[in-house]
Amino acid sequence: MYSDKKNILQLVALLEAHGITKVVLCPGSRNAPIVHTLSTHPGFTCYAMTDERSAGYFAIGLALNGGHPAAVCCTSGTALLNLHPAVAEAYYQNIPLVVISADRPAAWIGQMAGQTLPQPGVFQTLVKKSVNLPEIQTEEDEWYCNRLVNEALLETNHHGKGPVHINIPISEPLFQFTAESLPEVRVITRYQGLNVYDRDYNDLIERLNRYQKRMVIVGQMNLIYLFEKRHTKLLYKHFVWLTEHIGN
Repeated sequence: MYSDKKNILQLVALLEAHGITKVVLCPGSRNAPIVHTLSTHPGFTCYAMTDERSAGYFAIGLALNGGHPAAVCCTSGTALLNLHPAVAEAYYQNIPLVVISADRPAAWIGQMAGQTLPQPGVFQTLVKKSVNLPEIQTEEDEWYCNRLVNEALLETNHHGKGPVHINIPISEPLFQFTAESLPEVRVITRYQGLNVYDRDYNDLIERLNRYQKRMVIVGQMNLIYLFEKRHTKLLYKHFVWLTEHIGN
């Protein structure tokens, strides 16, 4: 059984969907629902490590060894700050590292509650992306949470590799594990584009034709990007086309 927190369920489902299945887990109470859900799921390989500084560098080693992003999960407060050296290392060595931090609800920040500090954006320029997930109450909250997690995970390999930070506010009760399975989640992918001198669009066309809902946005273009007629015929009538007519 998994945590009943929907933002945690979205995160774990998307980690698996994006192929990020090696996670270093640090102890704590606020992050217990995350730790329980990750360690219970058979698709993840979890490593327990008490010290956050060591955990961060261990996760870097996992990413370097496997060639894929690895994650490290910590509890709220100063535990997160202990990951700062590893985050800096990952940023300057271009290592895809996903930092997952549990947090207190925003209402309790700055109210002298134990282990609370402003966690969103704490790494500033040392991460490629930092997101603060909502606590899900509505369908729109769930859509927004899904979008943020997708954006963060995609950024680990976008225009070079590097670390990202996903912060998760979690309200009490923390220890309700009633979800029998992970939800079916929307997985966003990014097409990285063709080399400007690459005129072979067959792989792109094959990929696009696999989707039921397709849209092409034609913006400002250099002539080198123009499709040949034989490619355009394969796409026309099967797509929604949006054009910006003054953009060449």
